[in-house]
Amino acid sequence: MEKGREIEMTQKAFSIEINKATKTMEMMVSGTFTAQDYEDFVNDYVTKTSSIDASQYLLEVDCRMMDLLTPGEVDKLQGSFTRYKETGFAKVNFIVTESQSIIKMQLGRVARMAGLTNIEVIVK
Repeated sequence: MEKGREIEMTQKAFSIEINKATKTMEMMVSGTFTAQDYEDFVNDYVTKTSSIDASQYLLEVDCRMMDLLTPGEVDKLQGSFTRYKETGFAKVNFIVTESQSIIKMQLGRVARMAGLTNIEVIVK
Protein backbone atom coordinates (compact mmCIF):
# COMPACT_ATOMS: atom_id res chain seq x y z
CA MET A 1 0.00 0.00 0.00
CA GLU A 2 2.87 2.36 0.77
CA LYS A 3 4.24 1.96 -2.76
CA GLY A 4 0.91 3.03 -4.30
CA ARG A 5 0.93 6.24 -2.29
CA GLU A 6 4.46 6.98 -3.40
CA ILE A 7 3.49 6.63 -7.06
CA GLU A 8 0.46 8.85 -6.57
CA MET A 9 2.55 11.59 -4.97
CA THR A 10 5.15 11.55 -7.73
CA GLN A 11 2.66 11.58 -10.62
CA LYS A 12 3.29 14.60 -12.79
CA ALA A 13 0.59 17.20 -13.33
CA PHE A 14 1.13 16.94 -17.08
CA SER A 15 2.69 14.98 -19.89
CA ILE A 16 3.61 16.05 -23.41
CA GLU A 17 4.38 13.54 -26.16
CA ILE A 18 5.01 14.01 -29.87
CA ASN A 19 3.44 11.39 -32.15
CA LYS A 20 5.18 11.95 -35.49
CA ALA A 21 3.22 9.15 -37.21
CA THR A 22 -0.13 10.90 -36.63
CA LYS A 23 1.32 14.42 -36.52
CA THR A 24 -0.20 14.97 -33.10
CA MET A 25 1.24 16.57 -30.00
CA GLU A 26 -0.52 14.72 -27.19
CA MET A 27 -0.81 16.55 -23.91
CA MET A 28 -2.41 15.45 -20.64
CA VAL A 29 -3.08 17.77 -17.71
CA SER A 30 -4.35 16.71 -14.30
CA GLY A 31 -5.24 18.22 -10.96
CA THR A 32 -4.10 21.75 -10.25
CA PHE A 33 -0.70 23.08 -11.30
CA THR A 34 1.73 24.41 -8.71
CA ALA A 35 4.08 27.25 -9.70
CA GLN A 36 6.81 24.60 -10.25
CA ASP A 37 4.47 22.46 -12.40
CA TYR A 38 3.72 25.48 -14.57
CA GLU A 39 7.41 26.33 -14.97
CA ASP A 40 8.21 22.68 -15.83
CA PHE A 41 5.29 22.62 -18.28
CA VAL A 42 6.51 25.74 -20.12
CA ASN A 43 10.06 24.35 -20.36
CA ASP A 44 8.87 20.95 -21.61
CA TYR A 45 6.47 22.59 -24.08
CA VAL A 46 9.21 24.80 -25.56
CA THR A 47 11.58 21.82 -25.86
CA LYS A 48 8.98 19.58 -27.54
CA THR A 49 7.57 22.19 -29.94
CA SER A 50 11.04 23.24 -31.11
CA SER A 51 11.43 19.85 -32.81
CA ILE A 52 8.26 20.02 -34.96
CA ASP A 53 6.54 22.17 -37.59
CA ALA A 54 3.45 22.93 -35.51
CA SER A 55 1.43 24.10 -38.52
CA GLN A 56 1.40 20.44 -39.60
CA TYR A 57 0.31 19.18 -36.17
CA LEU A 58 -2.83 18.74 -34.12
CA LEU A 59 -2.46 19.66 -30.45
CA GLU A 60 -4.66 17.30 -28.43
CA VAL A 61 -5.05 18.22 -24.75
CA ASP A 62 -6.65 15.62 -22.48
CA CYS A 63 -8.30 17.63 -19.69
CA ARG A 64 -10.33 14.76 -18.19
CA MET A 65 -8.26 14.74 -14.98
CA MET A 66 -8.07 18.54 -14.67
CA ASP A 67 -9.53 20.40 -11.67
CA LEU A 68 -11.69 23.51 -11.92
CA LEU A 69 -9.67 26.66 -12.50
CA THR A 70 -9.25 29.31 -9.86
CA PRO A 71 -8.96 32.97 -10.98
CA GLY A 72 -5.14 32.83 -10.67
CA GLU A 73 -4.98 29.70 -12.81
CA VAL A 74 -7.08 31.35 -15.52
CA ASP A 75 -4.23 33.83 -16.10
CA LYS A 76 -1.68 31.02 -16.39
CA LEU A 77 -3.96 29.07 -18.73
CA GLN A 78 -4.47 32.15 -20.90
CA GLY A 79 -0.67 32.42 -21.15
CA SER A 80 -0.49 28.80 -22.29
CA PHE A 81 -3.29 29.29 -24.82
CA THR A 82 -1.51 32.37 -26.20
CA ARG A 83 1.61 30.19 -26.53
CA TYR A 84 -0.40 27.54 -28.45
CA LYS A 85 -1.64 30.26 -30.81
CA GLU A 86 1.87 31.67 -31.33
CA THR A 87 3.27 28.17 -31.94
CA GLY A 88 0.79 27.89 -34.81
CA PHE A 89 -0.82 24.47 -34.43
CA ALA A 90 -3.14 23.45 -37.28
CA LYS A 91 -5.85 22.69 -34.71
CA VAL A 92 -6.22 22.41 -30.94
CA ASN A 93 -8.59 19.83 -29.40
CA PHE A 94 -9.47 19.78 -25.71
CA ILE A 95 -10.92 16.51 -24.40
CA VAL A 96 -13.29 16.67 -21.42
CA THR A 97 -15.84 14.34 -19.83
CA GLU A 98 -19.60 14.75 -19.87
CA SER A 99 -19.53 15.90 -16.23
CA GLN A 100 -16.98 18.68 -16.85
CA SER A 101 -19.42 21.29 -18.18
CA ILE A 102 -17.86 24.08 -16.11
CA ILE A 103 -14.33 23.20 -17.27
CA LYS A 104 -15.63 23.07 -20.85
CA MET A 105 -16.97 26.63 -20.43
CA GLN A 106 -13.73 27.78 -18.77
CA LEU A 107 -11.63 26.37 -21.64
CA GLY A 108 -13.81 28.07 -24.25
CA ARG A 109 -13.74 31.41 -22.42
CA VAL A 110 -9.96 31.38 -21.89
CA ALA A 111 -9.41 30.39 -25.53
CA ARG A 112 -11.46 33.41 -26.65
CA MET A 113 -9.52 35.67 -24.26
CA ALA A 114 -6.24 34.41 -25.76
CA GLY A 115 -7.48 34.76 -29.35
CA LEU A 116 -7.13 31.01 -29.93
CA THR A 117 -9.82 30.34 -32.53
CA ASN A 118 -8.91 26.95 -34.03
CA ILE A 119 -10.15 24.93 -31.06
CA GLU A 120 -12.70 22.22 -30.48
CA VAL A 121 -13.82 20.92 -27.10
CA ILE A 122 -14.62 17.22 -27.44
CA VAL A 123 -16.65 15.29 -24.87
CA LYS A 124 -15.43 11.70 -24.41
